[in-house]
Amino acid sequence: MLFEGILLGIAIGAVLAIVGAGGAILAVPGLIAVLGLSATAATTSSLVIVGAAAIAGVLPRIKKSQVNIKLGLTFSLLGVLGTYLGTRLVAEVSETITVAIFAALMFVAAFSMWRGQVSENETLLKPNWPLTILIASGIGLITGFLGIGGGFLIVPALVLILKVPTKIAVGTSLVAIATNTVIALGFRFEFWSEIPVESIAAFTLAAVVSSLALAPFATKLPARTIQKSFSVIVILIAIYLLVGLT
Repeated sequence: MLFEGILLGIAIGAVLAIVGAGGAILAVPGLIAVLGLSATAATTSSLVIVGAAAIAGVLPRIKKSQVNIKLGLTFSLLGVLGTYLGTRLVAEVSETITVAIFAALMFVAAFSMWRGQVSENETLLKPNWPLTILIASGIGLITGFLGIGGGFLIVPALVLILKVPTKIAVGTSLVAIATNTVIALGFRFEFWSEIPVESIAAFTLAAVVSSLALAPFATKLPARTIQKSFSVIVILIAIYLLVGLT
């Protein structure tokens, strides 16, 4: 189980480092399968792994000026309110329908990124703050309803709607993910005792090393390669979720 968990950690770190999304979607079902954790323990433990990997992935991007910290924090903090409201809707919809909606949104996001216009420019224009506030709140609402991280929506929103350069969008998404996981982990303090500390420490270390190792490489990738990689990874995860319904 330790070996499989380390592989899971490496995969989480790699995905976050390259496309800035998808960590929690891999971590939660992976932890349930590898360690046999309950859903509560798995989601709480995933916050540790994903948060640490996101922080590790964003550090090299800060050095390359491929991060807008203010924009990332805005998405995170406004998303908290939307997430709270979204969670109120969960009881009204069955889990099967929720997962199907989630997968459908992933396909839309992936297709949009695949077809989206690409610019290799890394100069960030002044954000449209009213539009940013609206989008960040909306993504928080959706992810709260779906009960999983919003990185797969944040990156396309930044690139396609707010016209943030792709490389900066990935780094900015990591800031939002890191902040969200820290906040969520604080809210879940009563479940900390359910975390298998030794196993999660090993998995987290693997994720951090993977993220640190690949982030410098990812900062040098062409924007089109990053967008294509995002699309492929998100589609594969969506298929995985749909297969789980059968």
